[in-house]
Amino acid sequence: MLKLLFKKQLLETFAFFMTGGKHGADGKRRSPLFIVAIALLLIYGIGATVVMFSYLSWELCAAFSQNGLSQAYFALVATMSVAIALIVCAFMAKSKLFEAKDNDLLLAMPLPTWTILFARIIGLYAIALSFSSLVFIPACVVYFIQTGFSIVAAAFCLLAALVLPLLSLAISALVCWVLALIASRIRSKNLITTLLLVAFFTGYTLLYSKMGEAIEFILMHGNEISAAMQTWLFPFWLAGMACTGNALALLGTLGMFGGAFALVYLLLSRTFLSTVTTRRGGAGKKYKEKKTARKPAILALMKKELFCLKNPMILFNTALGSILFFVLIIFAFFNAKLVETINASGVDKGEVAVIVAVVLSFIAASNMITASSVSLEGENLWILKSSPVKTEDVFAAKLLLQITLTCIPATIAVITVCALLQIPLLSSVLVCLCVNAVACLCAVVGLISNLKLPNLTWTSEISAVKNSLSVVVAMFTGWGLAALLIAGYFTIGTLMSAELYLTFAFALYTSACGFLLVWLGTRGVKAFEKL
Repeated sequence: MLKLLFKKQLLETFAFFMTGGKHGADGKRRSPLFIVAIALLLIYGIGATVVMFSYLSWELCAAFSQNGLSQAYFALVATMSVAIALIVCAFMAKSKLFEAKDNDLLLAMPLPTWTILFARIIGLYAIALSFSSLVFIPACVVYFIQTGFSIVAAAFCLLAALVLPLLSLAISALVCWVLALIASRIRSKNLITTLLLVAFFTGYTLLYSKMGEAIEFILMHGNEISAAMQTWLFPFWLAGMACTGNALALLGTLGMFGGAFALVYLLLSRTFLSTVTTRRGGAGKKYKEKKTARKPAILALMKKELFCLKNPMILFNTALGSILFFVLIIFAFFNAKLVETINASGVDKGEVAVIVAVVLSFIAASNMITASSVSLEGENLWILKSSPVKTEDVFAAKLLLQITLTCIPATIAVITVCALLQIPLLSSVLVCLCVNAVACLCAVVGLISNLKLPNLTWTSEISAVKNSLSVVVAMFTGWGLAALLIAGYFTIGTLMSAELYLTFAFALYTSACGFLLVWLGTRGVKAFEKL
């Protein structure tokens, strides 16, 4: 039975990329060309990540190994790999372990609860191992290239690579278990979770912006960092010693990381049934009768669409651009020297305006609410289709939600950035118009892609977003539209003023948006009715 559960988890992860159609996994098999295209896209993403961390590892290894601090190098790399896997697992553990749609169905079967939990947690381990290895394995290869190959050290590095994700999994599962226990007792728990995630993401972005300074500090203070890791991050220091061929350190690493995971798994297995099945009531509210005014159908539909964004994971995966606009504003205020340098550089303000439009367009393209809005209807799609509302109103509500949540923060960001960079008023207005035009076009493209590539058979809401090809199509199309803005400027934009080029770009994006809206009103309606 455990083998069948593993197979189910594997099929659930990859079914949408292998099969399609109205019934998801039960639909027709996708064409080989389509599967090859997805495989190439994944290879590109993996390759880009490996190259980035290989370059970082090369710089670190050269500094640490030459000073006899190979253990510190591996300890630092192990810390980074665990951190990357922890971030990924933190976004997925709660929905995968405790909020899966088929939990009730599986618990109703004559299955031990530990097998259900074990199958789910092994799936999370595979994900954590994948992301952790993208950091750790290139670092090991770089080390052997610079210092020479050793069979024993290579074998120990491989074992360390397998055991490091266990700590990420243990921490994320434990935190999500605590959240699952107390979440139902907290009023506005989604709001609190969202605020915490926004704070974390803002801090992470600001820290990442200082990455160059951090690397320089690490290279200059290797001995101090090595001593600090021995004291404050001893498990990672032990893993670093194991990777250099120390057998006792390897046993200690296996014991500490594996033991941490075993303890957390034992705790979860003992409480999994009660955690999943108990429906605790939150803080009570007194009922107050009041009259409500009659609202247009579009506003009611928009409220329904907005309800889906109450899930913090969906919010971060579909409306990241709205958050990034405010992060950019904070970044601009915290990097006043950079702003002063740009203003004093003498660069033409028209070129600066185009660059600002490109950057903000990329951020606007990161919003993909419509790209999963149809998929999130799931098995309840028939309720929406049978409601006394026009399909055009359904489309309008989905589009207006993304446009509203994108254009308002985008306009605020444009005003702030253009004021800081002293861009003329006319250019600032044109930048605002271009960015908002890209935002509207991305919303339409996302809805069309989801109409053509819906995922209606998900087991958790986050799967409708993460395991959705329409989101991938919308994301790369949106980034392509933003890249077209800068590519066009370097080809034909230099032959005219920046203001004229931005006017031309705005007209082009607006025309494309209008054309696609006409398609939505005709063929799009028919496609929706066939779902």
